[in-house]
Amino acid sequence: MDDRGSIYWNSFLPIFFDRMNAAMRRHMTDEVSPYGLTSSHAVYLIALVLNGPMTQMELSDFLDMDPANTHRVIKVLYDKGMVYDDRINQTSRNYRIHLTEIGKKLGNQVMDSTSTWMDKAMEDIPREDIYNMRNNLITILKRIEPDIDNYMHSPYTNPFYTYLLTNPLVDGEKYHVRIRDVGKE
Repeated sequence: MDDRGSIYWNSFLPIFFDRMNAAMRRHMTDEVSPYGLTSSHAVYLIALVLNGPMTQMELSDFLDMDPANTHRVIKVLYDKGMVYDDRINQTSRNYRIHLTEIGKKLGNQVMDSTSTWMDKAMEDIPREDIYNMRNNLITILKRIEPDIDNYMHSPYTNPFYTYLLTNPLVDGEKYHVRIRDVGKE
């Protein structure tokens, strides 16, 4: 690619990723808006479906989100009846967040819908090309974010998006296996 084409592509790439992210978030918001929620809430529902009950700090680490943001989102999900906690009394500080049946159903619905939506977007792209694209994007990320290995191998559960990108589904799997369940089959 000539210098002018490189400059254009390199300048466009951040805009491209922002547009992809915005389209994904719009789709997720469409799924949860009848419940008065947004994609920000949907991401937490998905994280809890994928990884089971977690403390707010574990959720923050899993999603690489600010703990204050996690607290705000969990409060909304709690008020909407999507989650509950297992604290012994109201002053307990050590408790895990669980999905209610409606929260679990909505989290699975968002995952199903998003998976179907993305499958349709990539339906005519060969699987090998999709894996190559994923691996190339991970290579680029490692070059522009040198600390990504520490992020991916933190003492906490693998961060949500990185985990999904670097651990493709096995043939026949619809969702990723919860990390805590590996080896328990």
